[in-house]
This record gives sequence, C-alpha cells and structure tokens, in this order.
Amino acid sequence: MVESRPRRTKIVGTIGPASNSIETLESLIRAGLDVARLNFSHGSHDDHRLVYESVREAERRSGKPVAVMQDLQGPKIRLGKLKGEVVLTPGETIILSSEHNFVGEKPRLPTTYDRLAKDVGIGERVLLADGRLSVEVTKIEGADVHTKVLVGGTLTSNKGINLPGSILSVPALTEKDLQDLAFGLSLGIDYVALSFVRTAQDIEQIKEEMASLGRVVPVIAKIEKPQAVDNLVEIIDAAEGIMVARGDLGVELPPEKVPGVQRRAIRLARERGKLTVVATQMLMSMTKNARPTHAEVSDVANAVFDGTDAVMLSEETAAGAHPLKAVETMAALAKTAEEAPDAFLRIPFADSVKRGHAGAIAAAAVVTAAEVGAQAIVSYTRRGLGPRLIGTWRPHCLILGCASTDQEVRRMAFYWGVQPIKIPPPESIESLVTLVENATVDQGILGTGATMVITSKMPFTEPQETNMLKLHTIERRGRGG
Repeated sequence: MVESRPRRTKIVGTIGPASNSIETLESLIRAGLDVARLNFSHGSHDDHRLVYESVREAERRSGKPVAVMQDLQGPKIRLGKLKGEVVLTPGETIILSSEHNFVGEKPRLPTTYDRLAKDVGIGERVLLADGRLSVEVTKIEGADVHTKVLVGGTLTSNKGINLPGSILSVPALTEKDLQDLAFGLSLGIDYVALSFVRTAQDIEQIKEEMASLGRVVPVIAKIEKPQAVDNLVEIIDAAEGIMVARGDLGVELPPEKVPGVQRRAIRLARERGKLTVVATQMLMSMTKNARPTHAEVSDVANAVFDGTDAVMLSEETAAGAHPLKAVETMAALAKTAEEAPDAFLRIPFADSVKRGHAGAIAAAAVVTAAEVGAQAIVSYTRRGLGPRLIGTWRPHCLILGCASTDQEVRRMAFYWGVQPIKIPPPESIESLVTLVENATVDQGILGTGATMVITSKMPFTEPQETNMLKLHTIERRGRGG
C-alpha cells in the first residue's frame, strides 16, 4: 500500500537545456514533476518537438502521467539591438523609438514595439531591464518617445520593457503566438498558458482560434498586468485556470501589492473551481546553489497555505545547475507545508458552481467521505471537471481521477491532490466499480475493506456533468469489466 497522504500540491517545471534529456526528465518525473512547461519565448519548433517527444518517452519510462503546458510568449516588448552596453545616467534624455531597423546607441535606442509612440503618454513611466531602470516620458515626436532617466544603470540588447501606466493596443495573441499555438496543438499539448492577459476577451479569442484549428485545450491565464488584476473575476470565469506570474506583475505593480494579489487571485479561482499556479523565482537561488534560502522556503509554504493547486519552477529547472535537486526540494517543501496545522482552508464554491450538478456532487462526495471515513473519492470523468471540483474542497482522503484516454488522464496531473488512473471505458455502474477495484488493487492504492465514494455521470456516453454518487466498500478483488 502507498502512503495515505501523498503530496497534494502539484509541481510545474520549465524544460530547457539543463533538463531536456530523456534521462533527466525521467528523474524529474520520479522526483515529483507533474507538469512540463514548454516556454515558447525561446527555442524553435524543432527544439520544442524534441522536448515534447522526450517528455512523452520519460513519462512512459516512469509510468506516471505528466501534463505538458505550452506557454506562449505574448506581446513582450523589448529593446532592439544596441551597440555594446549603454549606460543611463539619472537626469539625462534618452529616446526610445518605435523603429527597430537600426543599432542603438545614446541617446536613441530601438524597441520591438511599433506602437510605442501611440500607446504611451507624457508623464508616464517606462521600465527597462525588467524594472531595474526607469524613465519618464517628456515628449513624443513621430516614432520617437523622449524620456528623462529616473533610475539609471546599464542596458544591453533585447532587455524587457514594461509600460505599467499605459493601455496597450497590441493584441494578446501575436502572429508568432498564432503560429506557435497551431504547432503546439498539433504536437498534443495538454494546456496552453496565455501571456499578458488583460481582459476575458483575450481568453475568448484564443479559444475561438483553437476551435478553428480543430482542437481546444484548457487555457491558463497569466496574471501579470495591472489590467488583469482589475478584471480578475471575468478572466477567471473565462479561463480554466490562472497563473500568478509574479515576475512581470511585480514590475508593473508596486512589489508590496503582489502578495495580496496572489492571495485574492487564488481565493477567487478556488471559489469557481479553477486551477491556480504560483510562478516566478520560487527557488531562484537554486539556479546556482544546492539549497534554497530561508525566504524561498517560506515563499513556497505560503503559496501552499494560500491554497494554490501548483507551484512552478522556471530557470531552476530550465537552465539551473541543480534541476533535479530543485524538484526534490520543491516536493519536500510542499508536502511539509501541507502537513502543518490548518494548512488548508475550505473555500465554499461560488453560487454559479453550487447550482451545477458537478459542484453539488463534488461537495456531497467530500462530506460523505469524511462522515464514513472513506479511504478515497473516485471520480470517473470525460472532461476532468469532477476531480477538479473535488480537489477544490481539499478533502483529507485520496482523490483518484479515473479516465479512459491518455489525454484525459494527463490533464488531471495538474489537479490538486488528484492521482490520475487510466481504466477501460465502463459500460455500467457495476463495470465501473469492478474496473476501479481492479486498478486500485493492482497498483497497491487500495485493498480489501477500503471504502470509496464514487462519482461519475450517467449515462457515460452523454455530454453532461457529473450526476451520480455511489458508496462502495471493496470486499474482494474485482474481475472483468
């Protein structure tokens, strides 16, 4: 029998040069990696194809389902090519140009954003190099934005630009994103993360694009713009999950506001039964060091206490010196935080979820499991909604998400506390019970005498929400199905 309380918080890891071999990926999966993130801000399609295929082979070798999330670059604004290093001095004038067909040097520097001069206003701040330097707009002439340096420092080519006070007219999906999305869907990605979301319309746009391509996967909206914070509820309602991307968010907002946004975003998403990920610099020191800082340990624990479904590693696994140690450390930190007194608050569903069959069955399953001391809640699913909602309630017993296709099983690898299991398609309630018994006993998850709360939809072939709950005790080894 496996331990009764495995780690429940899931781990997302970015795959890069430090982690893209099949052997390393297999080690990461065995250490606790649940979701492999492919960052489309870097690398060619051929690079990502090789990584995807390596993840699937490592998944096969480990015997553990792994979801793959494509993270689209979005309209990231950067400096263009500069002539060596450019040092900015407070008080001097620097020109940021919408043009980028030249090599920049003081005082005129190119940017990749051709609408810069149209979208910024006089008096607004522009942040450079991920917020380390800042300038203030003083004059706009044609394609050139004249600025006064407020915080100086050294700039190099391709550094990021943030416009916290500006309303950008660029669409959330760039031409590059559309090409990358079509490629990712053809590969078989399980989730897509949309960068720089500002409104619910951005989510609807990517869903419409996926529908036109013939394959729709769940959308994770990255919360990293002030406008996304302002429109948080609508964005959460439109997406299947959110990522609190604290890197750009902490540049665009005063950094002291980010922890509060993180907590509010997670709570709002949980009320609606949506997925949550906390990302950026969680174990950043482990890109070089084999041990995290005490501040990082507390950061991971607080994300768990906030109730996130998943925590994410970026550079730590993509390019760090200790990718395996980073995953092992994250797994240990998350599990230990989960064992703290009152680690999880149960958050009631929003009315829109309560009124649905799936929400009512999920709540009833958790209450029933607690009342009878059930060892597991088993949810057979086609779309993953039942197991996801059950996990939102944070039950103490095991959550077993059963499905009949690899795609459905992999998707559940993202869900808090859910252990995905593949079973053949059942033909009746009786065959579902038998198949679940066979799978759980064969895998050493449950044994004779174990009580399960089983949820599903009936009939199995109809496109409807979960509508059935059954209480069952394993009396003997099931057969057939």
